[in-house]
Amino acid sequence: MRVVLVALAALAASVSAHQHVFASGPLAHHQAADARTSSEFQPGSLYAGQRLIKVGEHVSARWMSIDAIMTLRQAGVGFMDITDTQDLHAPSSSLAAYESRLPSQLTQGAAVNKTLELVSSDLYGLVLEPFTAFHNRYYDSDNGRKSSEWLQQQVQLLADDAAVNVTVSQVQHRFKQPSVVARIEGQTDETVVISAHQDSVNMWLPWFGRASGADDDGSGTVTILEALRVLLARDFAPRHAVEFHWYAGEEGGLLGSQDIAKQYRDAQRKVKANMHFDMTGFWLRDSPEVIGLVADRTDAATRSLVTQLAAAYTRLETREFQCGYGCSDHASWNAAGYRSAMAFESDKLEANTHIHTPEDKVATLDFNHMLEFTKLAVGFAYEVGNSKE
Repeated sequence: MRVVLVALAALAASVSAHQHVFASGPLAHHQAADARTSSEFQPGSLYAGQRLIKVGEHVSARWMSIDAIMTLRQAGVGFMDITDTQDLHAPSSSLAAYESRLPSQLTQGAAVNKTLELVSSDLYGLVLEPFTAFHNRYYDSDNGRKSSEWLQQQVQLLADDAAVNVTVSQVQHRFKQPSVVARIEGQTDETVVISAHQDSVNMWLPWFGRASGADDDGSGTVTILEALRVLLARDFAPRHAVEFHWYAGEEGGLLGSQDIAKQYRDAQRKVKANMHFDMTGFWLRDSPEVIGLVADRTDAATRSLVTQLAAAYTRLETREFQCGYGCSDHASWNAAGYRSAMAFESDKLEANTHIHTPEDKVATLDFNHMLEFTKLAVGFAYEVGNSKE
């Protein structure tokens, strides 16, 4: 923390107020204001006291200060902040909250392929340019709140033009940034969840430093937003409700997704599966182009289904890898006892060295690569959302 404070004065001198307006198109005429007043650069009240942090499945949780948590982040240690969700991590939570049945074979090919004809990368840049123009999207700050409100507006614009029953809402948390949920109604009491996280953080100056967050996780954010767009354009009316979630506070230890997974478990919601997308835009050109499939804190049946979906609806194969404890929001659903899977941009977790820095920019992303993840999300929505099993 002392190193952080020394850097603040120099960084503050370079800050100037400005606004960004993005190009014309279906989501046009909205501004993403880059909040830069001194009050908006202050951390919120979440860390007024210590937080209960867990860094491993079999490691006891410890109460930590914000300084200690920042040290974990800077060291690349994955963690979950379980302060408000401790019962998710009790021994009894290893039991399934709801043991759903996934489709044993793919049956929606004609509908999926017709919808994939509409998939385009146009929305990616249209949304990412203003979304990454926020100085950062730190979850316990006014910037984090405002960027979430802006994102919700973009989701609402898509819903407003839809012919099917879709609703858009916020989920409030103990910190400033809300999560965003879009729900396409179904005919049963089961729900499919497709997700990404919306926050971004600078590893050295979390609430103050520049964190454009184009790949982490602006790429996942627009990957599933484009999936929602084309589904609504095809008047998608699933058998089971399909929800799109944009989580707040992932960078703080999976805060938003834990809150929501706990709410669903406590309400005995029947979630068929969660399909999570965290970073979909970067891959090393000297390695094979694949869909990384997280093998830990996910379930084998959902991973197997995702592999089938990738083979049927994308041009990429999947390759499993270990992501580590607290890697991303799929782990919250797994902890709550639900099926989950996570797709990642490659099978090399640390390939993108720009994340959590000002250099995580839109220019580093491969939109053609991201399209394959949008196709995967569309296939998941159709096949699981319309499953009769």
